[in-house]
This record gives sequence, structure tokens and C-alpha cells, in this order.
Amino acid sequence: MMHTVLPREEAVEAIFSKIVASPASCEQLREVVYEHLEDEQIFEKNQAEHFTEVLFQAYKNGDISALLLELCGRSMFDLLREAYLIPKKFHGKAGENPVLLTDVDGNLLPGKEQAVSGREYEKFRNTYQLHECAPRSKVYLADGYDLIRSYTEGMQIEETKENRQRGVLALYALPDTCSLGLTEAQAYAMVWDTFHEIQMEAPRAIVYYGQETGVRQKKEFDEIGILLPIHEFEKKMLHHLHEIDGIVLTCREKLLKRTGSAGLDLE
Repeated sequence: MMHTVLPREEAVEAIFSKIVASPASCEQLREVVYEHLEDEQIFEKNQAEHFTEVLFQAYKNGDISALLLELCGRSMFDLLREAYLIPKKFHGKAGENPVLLTDVDGNLLPGKEQAVSGREYEKFRNTYQLHECAPRSKVYLADGYDLIRSYTEGMQIEETKENRQRGVLALYALPDTCSLGLTEAQAYAMVWDTFHEIQMEAPRAIVYYGQETGVRQKKEFDEIGILLPIHEFEKKMLHHLHEIDGIVLTCREKLLKRTGSAGLDLE
């Protein structure tokens, strides 16, 4: 049996059961899938021979994401993220999504000066100076993207970034879920309620989650990031940051009860 085209997510039962138990979540997922299935451009650019090869390989390997990439231009977890059912994957502070534009002191990173307008930076600096960050959290100016995957010749996968959203990223340290033996999908299930509370508080916010993306004193920890696009939240940025602080700190407290007080140094 051949390998799957993308790494297979492990232990998905918990997060899938939460989605199936929510009629609203099921409807969101169906709408996203049908929207992509109705995109004629996908079928116009895919040759019949390539489609058949993907179909047969997906059948042989039990690889639903391989087939979804061909039909929708998205993997299974891409579709869940697009339907706002799970967080986007956080790639770390030096990663490609989101891309940080400032440092921990609120200063523009070298080489980013020309990419940020004076108005955008002024808005961020006002927020940075007025918002009192919760323990083990920071705010950054950052660009978030949708990561789009597609096939190239030879059944290879290429990834492109689309739909840039520039905003204020609130980044919080959370206990290391890998130390509990949890997969990424299981970690998503643990923060399910938090993720949806954030969506209720700030419907246009973009939520990121990363396992062991942070390191402090040689100790790894998880991170959750909430990107508030400036054009969406400009007038109530501080209000939403304050409310999100409370939601994430409640989540952190619950996780600490599971990992133990040593799960995260809050100093």
C-alpha cells in the first residue's frame, strides 16, 4: 500500500464526534464542501487521466484527502478549517502562517518596514500600548493566510498562500498537550469549546493552534493565536482582546488541571 498524499491525522474520533453531534457544524461543513464541488474551474483544469489516477490511488490507499484535493482543492482538515470547525495550524513565531511583522516589543521586524503602512502600524501601536496582556501572552502585528494545496505533475502537492489578512495577533502559551500523548486532532477536541466561544465573541477572528511551537528555558509548550483583522475589528479591538483574554485564560486553567501545575510556568 502506498503512502497517503498528506500525513494522516491520527486519533480523530474525538474531534469528529464533536462535529457530528452539532447540527450547525454539520451544515457548515456541508456548505463548504458543496461550494467547492460546484466550482467548475477545478474540473476544467483537471485532466481526465489525472482524475482517474487520483481516484484509483485514493481507493487503494483509503486516502479521503487525496480525493478531496482533486474534487475540492482541499484536504479533509483544510475543509474543517475553512468551515471554522477547527483552528488553523500555527507554524510558530518564525513560520509562514501567520507571518509576524513585529517583535515582542511591538517594533517592526527588519525588512518589514516597507510592507506596513503608517496607518496600520499606528493602529497596532495604539493597541499594543493600551492593551494589558494576560500572563504568558503577547500581541503582534501579523499577516494570516489561507494555505491552498493542489496537485502538480507526478502526483506531487504544492502549497500556496492566498487571502492575506493583516491584523493584531494575540498569542498565548498553553500547556504541552504532546506531553500527555495527545495528537493534534485530540488537542483540537480539548479546545473545542474555547474555539467556538472565540468565534461567538469575534466571528471574523482567525484562530491558530500549534503543538509544541513555543520553547522557554528548554521547555516546550503549545500556543493558541487569535488574529483580529484590522479592517474588521479596528473600532473595537481592545474590547475583543479583553474578552478573548478571559476565554483563553479559562481554557488554560482547565488544561492546567489536566496537566498539573507544572504543565506551564506562568511567571
